Amino acid sequence: AEEQLAFEAWRDSLETVPTIKALRGKAETIRAAELEKTLNKLGDGLTNKQKKVIEELSKGIVNKLLHGPMTALRCDGADPSAVVETLANMEAL
Repeated sequence: AEEQLAFEAWRDSLETVPTIKALRGKAETIRAAELEKTLNKLGDGLTNKQKKVIEELSKGIVNKLLHGPMTALRCDGADPSAVVETLANMEAL
């Protein structure tokens, strides 16, 4: 019985995987574009280490911002209305 519940939860979570991938992909596209703009503004004086630190900072910010919504999407996968509500709340941000 417990294994069946775990399997059903896993199966239901699969429905949110495309949404999660799309959200993460959009965030990564924005992050990369903003990183490139910032590095261009800072000019050629940065070392590779400094560029890497700035890149890691941008990744960390994106991951922190996405953590809550991603967790909500994973948990609410079985409830389509909850997924829609989570996405609507994210759009309001």
